[in-house]
Amino acid sequence: MLRRISLHRSLPRLLLASTLLVLPLISIWNMSVEPGHDIKLGPKLAGVTDVARIGFSWSAITGGGFQKAAASRITEAFALRPLLIRLNNSIRFELFGDYSESYVVRGASGHLIGSSYLIEYCARTEGMGGRLAAEVAPGLKTIQDHFRAAGGEFVYLISPSKAAHLPEYFLDRFACTNSPAARAQFIPDYVGALRAAGISVVDGASLIHSQKGRYEVPLFPEGGEHWNDIGGALAVSAVVEEINRQAGRVLIPPFSFTYSLSNAKSKADRELADLLNVFFPPLGYVTAKVSFDQPASCRTHPAHDLAIAMVGSSFGFLPSQIMLEHNCLSRLNFYYYAKLGLFGGEPFHELQRNLERNEVARAADAQVMILEENESFVGRTNYTRMLYDVVSK
Repeated sequence: MLRRISLHRSLPRLLLASTLLVLPLISIWNMSVEPGHDIKLGPKLAGVTDVARIGFSWSAITGGGFQKAAASRITEAFALRPLLIRLNNSIRFELFGDYSESYVVRGASGHLIGSSYLIEYCARTEGMGGRLAAEVAPGLKTIQDHFRAAGGEFVYLISPSKAAHLPEYFLDRFACTNSPAARAQFIPDYVGALRAAGISVVDGASLIHSQKGRYEVPLFPEGGEHWNDIGGALAVSAVVEEINRQAGRVLIPPFSFTYSLSNAKSKADRELADLLNVFFPPLGYVTAKVSFDQPASCRTHPAHDLAIAMVGSSFGFLPSQIMLEHNCLSRLNFYYYAKLGLFGGEPFHELQRNLERNEVARAADAQVMILEENESFVGRTNYTRMLYDVVSK
């Protein structure tokens, strides 16, 4: 009997000692292998973090870079890190409604948004749209002329921001000192000046904002910062209509669509809710799921062989996928921020990561070019300048 009691009491000690021995070994393993082969306990954390590169040199040591990188790698290698982060975040979230992720701002009715969109929205000034348009119009005209000179088509698509679409959910919780007029006139002024300069603009931002309140759900999901499926379908319809107008024929077959409401959420519907990294993210809202009706036979339609490219931001993912799968554009390539990644194929997926300049230059040979910029950074993107460089040389 005494032996049984002794064994019963020593078992937790043995488990604790084993854990204390195994955890450092796992950390050593995690530091020695490539990402994806490491061992982590608990659900994977949302959000992307770069793996710190440890450069051992005298300058790195004296500058503090070596110590900082080493400390980061050791922290990342700890096997229980994901579990402990979620535990800490969940306690703060459930007890205090607090978010440890400073990028995420919580608005009314549970709506989440990225702080960068609010900062931009509240920094708009009177006349800013016209000034930006005057600066970028010559470059956009050069890009447009390049594709039209080769017999192709060009569309400059402006996607919407959640801050501009649903400001009433956030402005009472975020210091916004500019005027309502400056916020409201920014995109109309910008678009008007570009169109006056001869640029073919599809103002997806104003289009989406004009549809506010016409659907049972907002065109931006509560837990995400990108447009939902309805918003993407509306924008693609406008782009296809403009391309066909330029071509003078049905170059790309249009579609019609219907939608239903669903509790199942795609990655984009919940991206910010997932970024909170809590055990039970706030997902008690419905989203829209779109069904497409494409009357054309894609196998025989000429659009099947059309070389089409989109260069844009994260807002370009959904339109690219929709056009590829529902407008017969099987050869469409999406250049994410021009060089960060190339996406396409059926099903839509990443084809290549971190493109070289000569690989980005292939976009210059497209028969149709769609250049997308979000309204929160129109006229200020490096990838538009990169596209200008490859078409002007």
